[in-house]
Amino acid sequence: MIADMSDGDLLARLKNFEDQFVERKTVADSKDWLKTVVAFANSAPIGFPCILYIGVRDNGDFESKVSDLDSVQKTLNRMLQNIQPRTAYLPKIIREGGMQALAVIVPGSNLRPHFSGPSYVRKGSETMEASEEQLTRLINSRTSKVYEILRYLGKPISVENCSVLGNGQIQRGRWSWDTVVVDCNSFWVTLQASQIGTKSYILRDIELNYDHDRNRLKLEITTRDF
Repeated sequence: MIADMSDGDLLARLKNFEDQFVERKTVADSKDWLKTVVAFANSAPIGFPCILYIGVRDNGDFESKVSDLDSVQKTLNRMLQNIQPRTAYLPKIIREGGMQALAVIVPGSNLRPHFSGPSYVRKGSETMEASEEQLTRLINSRTSKVYEILRYLGKPISVENCSVLGNGQIQRGRWSWDTVVVDCNSFWVTLQASQIGTKSYILRDIELNYDHDRNRLKLEITTRDF
């Protein structure tokens, strides 16, 4: 996906305001390049391309004195060797009106969390050091099921009980009350519902599905009556 971004795509995103997936830095801001790349890899949906623009001011204008982008790329490459585990990135030179800058495309990583000393995440348009709780969630998200459930953290979901009876029959029942995801790790999922409060369920007893009528995640929780 990152290799498919055209110069036109990169220029269009440059002109938009900064958000969770776009950051602009001047060449003099080199101290912030590394933590921005780490935060992008840790925070974006897996495979989604984030962009660090180097040689660009906060308003999206190109710096007027950036000429040696080869030296800038070499400096960047040396810095990013300090990321553990290593993260994918693709630097591209973009040009407009005789000016040029470097666009560094960084996809959300399935190897998260990444570290460069500390670990960083994005919150809106800001890069900040990850808390212990955020690091735990990043580690847990390496499991695809956990990652998908955590995408709905704090959001309403649908839940269906699948009770396996002693004769092998399955009874299904949809929860009628509002339910949100409170937390998820490699062992259990914690849900909060208006009628039952906060409860946790073993992850291996949960299958993921999709509620197309409500356009949201559906969890199918299997229980056994024998």
